[in-house]
Amino acid sequence: MKRLCLAALMVSICSVSAPARSDTRLEPLPEDLKVLAKNGLDSIYAVDIPAAEKYFGEALKKYPDHPIPYFGMAMSKWAELEYLEDESDPGLEKEYGELTDKALEVGRAWIKKHPGDANAYLVLGGMYGLRARLGVLQHHWVDAFLTGKKALSATRRSLKIDPELYDAYLGLGMYEYYSGTLSGVVKLLAAIVMRGDAKKGLEYLNLCREKGYFNALAAKLMLIEIYTTTGSPYKDPATAVKWARELRAQYPNHPQMHFVEIVSLFENKEYDESRKEALDYLKKVEGGVVPYRRRYLPRVLTAIATTYLVEGKYDEAAEYFRRAADTLKEDPKSHPARWGVWAIVRLGNVSDLKGLRDKAVEYYKQAQAYKDEWGFSESIEKYLKSPFSAAELPGQMPPP
Repeated sequence: MKRLCLAALMVSICSVSAPARSDTRLEPLPEDLKVLAKNGLDSIYAVDIPAAEKYFGEALKKYPDHPIPYFGMAMSKWAELEYLEDESDPGLEKEYGELTDKALEVGRAWIKKHPGDANAYLVLGGMYGLRARLGVLQHHWVDAFLTGKKALSATRRSLKIDPELYDAYLGLGMYEYYSGTLSGVVKLLAAIVMRGDAKKGLEYLNLCREKGYFNALAAKLMLIEIYTTTGSPYKDPATAVKWARELRAQYPNHPQMHFVEIVSLFENKEYDESRKEALDYLKKVEGGVVPYRRRYLPRVLTAIATTYLVEGKYDEAAEYFRRAADTLKEDPKSHPARWGVWAIVRLGNVSDLKGLRDKAVEYYKQAQAYKDEWGFSESIEKYLKSPFSAAELPGQMPPP
């Protein structure tokens, strides 16, 4: 679920923003640019990347010096990487980084001339957030933290200029929540400046969900992710299911929203219903229903397998995990899908549960042979040291 949202764009950020200049006057966003940007973002969430690029391209022609069109182009590339390729395309990752750097350059230049443009500061914060997101993807944690720090500073500046810019509460809510709940080095970095308040973060995210113009949907998705986080004290899977079904009604042919519902049902322990939706998803992928791409096959096969795993139906689980892992062999030249590699880890889990320790270790080492671009190493090392046990179920459906 994390991979769908703008989650982790600013998960570890913290800073104290500089005070707004006393001579700063609010500069409104041109109405046609506002509409084009909204249409572009809606197209991204509808997984219609060509339409998004069309809207932001039109905005770029009309406003070649404004940061919003450049941010939109970077967001479109981010969506292609996240939605269509499931973060498994280094070439797209490179393009995404270059577009974000260009957007930052334009944004900084614009703000120098337009210090009262609250929306430009908001967009600048989003662009720094995208850059931080790239750092997270690449596991460059300190770079992600430092860039995220700039993201929050710009976002807070936007609210100083326009306190009713509710879209800004997405970034602030993410900061407060994650810096108040994360552990390890990321939380330590955040605590150097200011400790977050998770409850306040949830309040901010709900404020954005209720009143935001651009970011209301992103805030809702972010809250669904929080409400379905395994072990979270703020877990509320019933609300997540309710909201996920609302999104399915709003986007009836949207693979990502469909998968949000599958995960939400799983976290609400509605395993039969989760599997039913996953089997429907699989049928659409195998039937070539647009936009259910074959690239999503290892994801949905792993989802189905996981519902069987938590019910103790190990043979059925192994069958679907194996099918997911076998997709890695279809095109040896293509970049491996993370869900396919995770399915190999899960095959090791199933083998451990069946008492086949030697086979389990074989699977873990097979998964370990892939370049770890997704942070699987910690889990694999753990399972190599000691067998996976039923006490660790249900766990979570998506990879860590």
